[in-house]
Amino acid sequence: MSFVRVADGLAIVDEIQRIRRGERRGPDGRPDVEVDWRALSPWIVENDRVRIFPLARSEGDDPDERMPALRRELEMAFVHFYGGDGFHAESPLDPDEGYGRVLSREKLVSFPRAVWRVQDYAFTLVHAVDLHASDATTLALHIFPAEWRWPVLGNADTKRAASHRRRIEKQVRDANASWTWPEDAGE
Repeated sequence: MSFVRVADGLAIVDEIQRIRRGERRGPDGRPDVEVDWRALSPWIVENDRVRIFPLARSEGDDPDERMPALRRELEMAFVHFYGGDGFHAESPLDPDEGYGRVLSREKLVSFPRAVWRVQDYAFTLVHAVDLHASDATTLALHIFPAEWRWPVLGNADTKRAASHRRRIEKQVRDANASWTWPEDAGE
């Protein structure tokens, strides 16, 4: 059995939140809100508008259930840091809508229970089967546009709103949630 953890999902989300709030400064001293994804983790998988951060991989028997325990630990950290004190900021991820429908096409160990929002991004933890090793599973942080989960409501009767809805629907339909564990990631 082997278990390897290569990244900290909470640290990644926290850094994205700091960047998007304008807490980072560019060389000119002005706030820089553009996320340099590769700087957050060298193993990031970028599938168009979906960002996938491999967090951990377990191969073989896992008697201690480390992967489910890690997933629960991260979920509780997200509940605490992106809510807390009785306020839950997570939302359910519907397997029939938006990015939930995309994930439903994948070989998952369990469907993600919740999705959180950091400004214009949404994120969820995905515990999935490693398609290249029959006895291995992975845990990854998936980040995608927030409007794939929370559509912008505005005036829905305008041509512009209808066009925007069609564009979002096409983005979701074409989204790719599949990825491969990086060969050089902590093995």
